[in-house]
Amino acid sequence: MKSIHLLIVESDLMVLFSIGQVIRYFDNYLVVDKVERVEEAIERMKVVPMDLVIIGGQENVDEWRRFMEFPHKARIVLLTQNPSKEFIQDAVASGIWDIILRPVAPERLRFSLEMFRYRFMYTEVLEYPVQQDRLDSIFFPRERHQSAASGTVKNSEMLDKVMQLIEEREGPQSAGEIAEVLNVSRITVRKYCEALVNTGKLHVKNKYQAKGRPIKQYFLV
Repeated sequence: MKSIHLLIVESDLMVLFSIGQVIRYFDNYLVVDKVERVEEAIERMKVVPMDLVIIGGQENVDEWRRFMEFPHKARIVLLTQNPSKEFIQDAVASGIWDIILRPVAPERLRFSLEMFRYRFMYTEVLEYPVQQDRLDSIFFPRERHQSAASGTVKNSEMLDKVMQLIEEREGPQSAGEIAEVLNVSRITVRKYCEALVNTGKLHVKNKYQAKGRPIKQYFLV
């Protein structure tokens, strides 16, 4: 999967830090730049097409329509405070990806980026003729993944054991580490971890090594 080009427009250092902490859990988001003002962002986008733009700071948020003028339509996440009903209606009608209220809750931002990643990923692999289930993957990603997971994983007791172990441990855990504790195969654990990821209870990231393939690590939402 190709990288998702991300541009951040935000002047508050604490908010930037919070956004950075969320993004580091994803291995396919490429932060092209971080700028403080809309003018800087516009100039950057003339050079590099963006897939997603996170806009914070009310003076920047008020100018979000300027980002709709580019031939390459980046999706927009607005970090705003006390938006009016008219503002929300206008933003939704114009195709804004998401509106997140300040102060920004990291879990809420993480959910938004995860959903965008799902849609971006499944759009990239569409084949003609398009099947309805593939379109469902794009427009209703959460429902599709829940359905898929419920159809492939039957042992609810094992799901509970995997979830409990991850809750008790500090930091992300690999399938191998979980399998060693539960005394089951790594493949079995991976199946249940992926089911929990698909239903939104866990997140997954890649841990890169000096040699060999990256190791998938699972952690709480």
